[in-house]
Amino acid sequence: MIAGVLLAAAAFDLAFLREMLVEAAHQPGSPRPVDPLADDEVARYLDGWGRPGDLGLVAWSGGERLGAAWTRIYPLERAGYGFVDEATPELTVGVRAEHRGAGLGRALVVGALDLAATHGHPQVSLSVADATNPTAAHLYRRVGFVEHGRDEGGSLTMTATTAPLPPPTSDGRSPTGAPSDSASAASWPTARLATPADGPALARLREHMLASLDQDGQPAWVPSFLRSWTDGLASETFVATVVDGCDRRPVASALAAVAPVVPGPGREGGLRAHVGSVATEPEWRGRGAARAAMALLVDHLDRTGVVVSSLTATPQGEPLYRQFGFARPELPTLRRSRPDTT
Repeated sequence: MIAGVLLAAAAFDLAFLREMLVEAAHQPGSPRPVDPLADDEVARYLDGWGRPGDLGLVAWSGGERLGAAWTRIYPLERAGYGFVDEATPELTVGVRAEHRGAGLGRALVVGALDLAATHGHPQVSLSVADATNPTAAHLYRRVGFVEHGRDEGGSLTMTATTAPLPPPTSDGRSPTGAPSDSASAASWPTARLATPADGPALARLREHMLASLDQDGQPAWVPSFLRSWTDGLASETFVATVVDGCDRRPVASALAAVAPVVPGPGREGGLRAHVGSVATEPEWRGRGAARAAMALLVDHLDRTGVVVSSLTATPQGEPLYRQFGFARPELPTLRRSRPDTT
């Protein structure tokens, strides 16, 4: 897969989104239209971009934009090609031709599902010309889209739930009815280090954690989180681990911020870490996924020079963290917040 990062689409990305809309609207094998944005049925996918409810991601690598995915909610009188209802966002995906076939399309689609889930949308829809673009249709089916309807021209309207697939049933079968991979099932849960492209999934899981603490609301923090995750991963000030579920989408995570320790008597220096987010998809809780994510995170911190780690635990989570050596400090810890942030 192409190494890249997924960042929230901003106002300055509008020209690139238009370029990707042209890519999305062009059907393989057909003449490329001179100006597809002159068609209102196409242009409506970006008209007035930035209105409430517009969500988007841009894939970057080496300072270059490679592709984009975005969702919008449309009123019935200006319905898109993949319209289902006025509560379901419709997904648009575009990738530059020279970067197709390397997994970028899947990363953008899955990232868009994560972003929609973070903002409380249970499903998204899209439209694809199945006959003339079978590659795209196959991609969407592989990430969980199912047929919702078909128009007279053969184009499919498809929908997908934004949450990862739930756990296998008690008889070891996946939610789709197919037998689970016995080798994978035997080794699950297995954690891995999170990558730049995992940013939207980490945001989705973090929103579950905030909701469990009664801190959920409008997730205006998500664009800043995606940028911070990208920058922090590059500077090694952020590290996270994830556990993937049945469909290779993260269902649990643990994230820490790392900073230098101020040297003092008996402590020559090193690094300090604060574990700021440990979260699991609700349907996957109680299966050891959070434990696996924490085990790998703690091991990684130990191996990379972290000498002290901290976290804030709920009563329910404290027994798990104590198993990894976390304990309440003997001395009281004082905290201060900047006045304008309280």
